[in-house]
Amino acid sequence: MGYTKDEDGNLIIVPEEAEIIKRIYREYLEGQSLVGIGRGLEKDGILTAAGKPRWRPESVKKILQNEKYIGDALLQKTVTVDFLTKKRVKNEGHLPQYYVENSHEAIILKERFLQVQEEIHRRSNIYTGEGKNKRIYSSKYALSAITFCGDCGDIYRRTYWNIHGRKEFVWRCVTRIEQGPEVCKNRTVKEDELYC
Repeated sequence: MGYTKDEDGNLIIVPEEAEIIKRIYREYLEGQSLVGIGRGLEKDGILTAAGKPRWRPESVKKILQNEKYIGDALLQKTVTVDFLTKKRVKNEGHLPQYYVENSHEAIILKERFLQVQEEIHRRSNIYTGEGKNKRIYSSKYALSAITFCGDCGDIYRRTYWNIHGRKEFVWRCVTRIEQGPEVCKNRTVKEDELYC
């Protein structure tokens, strides 16, 4: 997606598809999850490169990790293992790979691409609390996975709290929720206190 080939086999940008690629990168850096980006594309009626209406998280992630969008090319990502059946497999050391910089026009700036790679790494490596528990990235709320407890270091989770018959949104330490106040003494924070 984003490119087509000319009669000589050179990659040429398809402007409408390039805008979709830019949108995916922008939304990811704005905090959207892979699922959230896919749902937004589906809602807007944007089809995948294969012409399908359903965007899978893996497809969005492949776009975010594809070096072609910065104008580079990694050659021999896959190799043919059987010339009769033309079966191809991922190149896991079968043959050497070659990285070619500036092989074609870029859609994404290299700096933005590198920011996305760092964010992918950060989201897949969220460990918090004293026990360094692995946490799953969530983009559901603006403060998800970026608000931490000052007592134990675990993340805060947005929950409902029933206060005198009325429900209120609050942010609470996950350790305190799961293990109780004996483990973490930090107090619950009302949502409006976090946005002050």
